[in-house]
Amino acid sequence: VNWAPKLQTAVSDLEVEYSDEPGFLFHFKYPLEGYEEDNTKFLPVATTRPETIVGDTAVAVHPEDPRYKDFVGKFCVVPGTNGRKIPVIADDYVDMEFGTGALKITPAHDPNDYDMGKKRDLEFINIMNKDGTMSANAHAY
Repeated sequence: VNWAPKLQTAVSDLEVEYSDEPGFLFHFKYPLEGYEEDNTKFLPVATTRPETIVGDTAVAVHPEDPRYKDFVGKFCVVPGTNGRKIPVIADDYVDMEFGTGALKITPAHDPNDYDMGKKRDLEFINIMNKDGTMSANAHAY
């Protein structure tokens, strides 16, 4: 199900015409807790949806990815949120070869992230109003 802000109604996946569009990956550093100031230890995260960063509630990495094994079970800081910390989790849903291999999880704004949020009991932060503008949950950031 998709939300149509202009129509203020849900639109079924069956009613949507999908097409491949060129995209762009935005890269962000999610500092490991305790390294916010010097930024020497961080998870590099690539995303096509930077507007949803303030709704992130975890960063996931593949359990067999040697680059991030020391991060699993720790916390990192969401960029632009005045220090809000989220867990680093391991899940084989993550594609080690895509982007940086570290996936931001935004359960309230992505169907795959929703499933991960339910599976991992993550917080769901809705950062958008029904009209597509940013909600009060995003104003602090």
